[in-house]
Amino acid sequence: MRPAEIANQEIIEAGKKLQSTGKNITGYGLRRVLGAGDPKRLKFVWDEYVSKDKSETNDDLRLPAELEDLVIELEKNIVEQVRPIAIQLYDGALKAAQRQVSETSRELKQLKSEIEAEILDANAIIEDLEQRLTDASQRLAATSEELKQSQEARYEFERQAITLEAEVKHLRENSTYEELMKRIVALESRGHNG
Repeated sequence: MRPAEIANQEIIEAGKKLQSTGKNITGYGLRRVLGAGDPKRLKFVWDEYVSKDKSETNDDLRLPAELEDLVIELEKNIVEQVRPIAIQLYDGALKAAQRQVSETSRELKQLKSEIEAEILDANAIIEDLEQRLTDASQRLAATSEELKQSQEARYEFERQAITLEAEVKHLRENSTYEELMKRIVALESRGHNG
């Protein structure tokens, strides 16, 4: 740490000089008078001097005996009057705090009740949605099964149609018209029954 550029006594003298002109004493004002120095340090040194000077001045003063007795009497009276006032203030503050606690407690109970009601509503909604999801899943499974059966039936019908077409083609090639009609009718009735 580098040594201070300006001695404390120089700062105090500069402060007294500013004080005699009636100006406010600031760190920058002291710096302007001194021509150098950190304004914060300059102001700190001045403030320290002023507070020390005031306390030394007050320590030197003594009240006359009559005035001292009067001050002691006043102190007793003030203490006697301050106690009931302090008790009254404390009582008022205590009642206000209790009222505030009671009001806050009531508000918290109401808020808790509202939150519990909202939770119950939310649970009911969740249960309803879960039931809907279960129902939809069951319907989807049933629909998937129906679709599978429909596809199997379609494949079966396609196979039968191909077989019938082949038989019709074979019959056309090898049979007369009457035989052909009899066999077509037989095949159709077999297709409807099968």
